[in-house]
Amino acid sequence: MLALIERLRNASIDIDERLEAALMEVDIRHFSDLDPTPFFHDRPLVFLETPNGGVKTISAPHMIASLLLNLELETGQTVLLLGSKGGYMGAIIAELVGPEGEVIILDPSSEVVEYALERLRSYSNVRVLKLEDIAVAPAGIPTQLSRVLITGSLRQPPEWLVNCLEEGGFLIAPLGNPMHQTLIKRENQGGEMFDTDLGNVVFGPVDIAESEPSLPGPHELADMLEEAGLVIRDNFSLEHLHISRLDDLVANLRQLPKDLKPPKMHPPGDDDGEEKERRRDHPLVKILEDEGEWLSGLWPLMAMLFDVRMTHPGAPDDDDPESSSDSQEDEQGRDFRTEFRGDFRGEHEDFIP
Repeated sequence: MLALIERLRNASIDIDERLEAALMEVDIRHFSDLDPTPFFHDRPLVFLETPNGGVKTISAPHMIASLLLNLELETGQTVLLLGSKGGYMGAIIAELVGPEGEVIILDPSSEVVEYALERLRSYSNVRVLKLEDIAVAPAGIPTQLSRVLITGSLRQPPEWLVNCLEEGGFLIAPLGNPMHQTLIKRENQGGEMFDTDLGNVVFGPVDIAESEPSLPGPHELADMLEEAGLVIRDNFSLEHLHISRLDDLVANLRQLPKDLKPPKMHPPGDDDGEEKERRRDHPLVKILEDEGEWLSGLWPLMAMLFDVRMTHPGAPDDDDPESSSDSQEDEQGRDFRTEFRGDFRGEHEDFIP
């Protein structure tokens, strides 16, 4: 950990003495049962997977340090976290606010809440609660909060949470679509909310269930295709691209109900014939199948546009999994390329592109 902290500082990640002490006090190995090597190479670390392929990670150390720097934590503050991060982030914040302060962790997943409760038993100033509905404030939440950190992607923070911010208090949240977001600091100044752009990020969803492999909803897919169309128009020749048909596809997707749930994806071999037939009859699948022939020609280009690469400022100098196709093994012969790249099942990791 000391070596990682030194590398992060050399990469201009601000880690003061208080944060260093907290990082040294909280053992990452207590918050994930997986090998922590990727974490010490400045990668996110998986702490929980669901049977259906949902994944939750503890953020990469450079992201943790950046978030905590922007939170401007002081002793005695009450801090609310939406999204548990396995309890690791809450434990570090508990160290920073001290026994006079309080950390409240909310998560919509019972499984994640139970996991965090087990790992945080020794922290008397941390509460972990299940969030039944993200749009509704749970019982027992203070009406005044000095700091709020949302650790998963949202279009917008829930209104009740913004209304809890005290004068001078603020929340930090990755706001945007599921593919990428802007890290926003929203501060209460005299009853008005002011936003500060802290940069582009990519976070997974707050709810682990939403990280399970599935097609996006129709309007979410329309947003993605519309964004891809803008980039293609600005950067590529259009003579051989069916770009105009992309506009029609986006319009057709937006005509579907906003609350239409996409069909669930299942591992190969787990589908029965009836399930396949239901999926084939789904309105979203029908639209995509009708457009499949020409859309397949655009798909490699769109896949390239959405292939965002991680940065790892705290990685060792000789750690560059992107630069070589050779196996990267440690002394025991274990190949860590999978952990480095984050090629686990599920959506994406939390990182600064």
